[in-house]
Amino acid sequence: MPTKDMSTWNTAISEVISTEDEEEILVRGQPLSQLIGKVSFAEMMFLMLRGSLPTPAQARVLDALLVASMEHGIAPPSMISRCFASYGTSIQAAVGGGVLAFGDRMGGLGEQLAQTMVAQLAAHDPDNRDVDDATLAEIAARIVADAQQKGQRVPGYGIPLHRADPRAPGVLAVARAEGTHGNYCRLGLAIEAALATQRGGKVVPMNLDGVSAAVILDLGFAWQSTRLFLLTPRSVSMGAHYLEEKAQDSTWRHIPADQISYDR
Repeated sequence: MPTKDMSTWNTAISEVISTEDEEEILVRGQPLSQLIGKVSFAEMMFLMLRGSLPTPAQARVLDALLVASMEHGIAPPSMISRCFASYGTSIQAAVGGGVLAFGDRMGGLGEQLAQTMVAQLAAHDPDNRDVDDATLAEIAARIVADAQQKGQRVPGYGIPLHRADPRAPGVLAVARAEGTHGNYCRLGLAIEAALATQRGGKVVPMNLDGVSAAVILDLGFAWQSTRLFLLTPRSVSMGAHYLEEKAQDSTWRHIPADQISYDR
């Protein structure tokens, strides 16, 4: 295999044009100047990642997911941005620090679920055709059994702060109403049912990470992009928390010494 010339860059995402006759930025072949005021942020995000503009239904589903993913209280990422504010850092450092908090245990579980679902469903869904319920139930049971055998939780199900994630049903409802509720959303619900069977009827509902994985896969996005659909809207949340903390004029957010157990 020939060595790649690392001084050469190739992209199909955008082209910057600056000539005597034209000043333009093409995004996936579309003039950016003509997209301004005509497409929403969600539609532009779809264009950047998928290479084409979404249908109105796809845009509404993606927008619903971005709205649902924007805020979840003073959770670790927003807590970090507030701590940064109290230390006098810039807003970009605070948002960047919050973004870096998302990982395999918190905030990144949607990617793990998406990767698993794609691997398990690929053989049954080569052309995005409907997969029968029995097959989905079989795949779901296999995913649950595999997690149990490894002593792991199925990523994307259950949430510490709620009995059931209040955001997840709304996003699924929009996907169902707009006709994008496909094999992956169905598989997500089949996994929920398989978990309930494993636990003797106790339901462990899909959380937003799980719904995000299913929804974006049904929209045709790659599983590797899953975290973007949480990180992008939550960056707004982290900015809002940063600005509020700055307005409160706090200094040196920290853990009081009497709340720390010192091991000797």
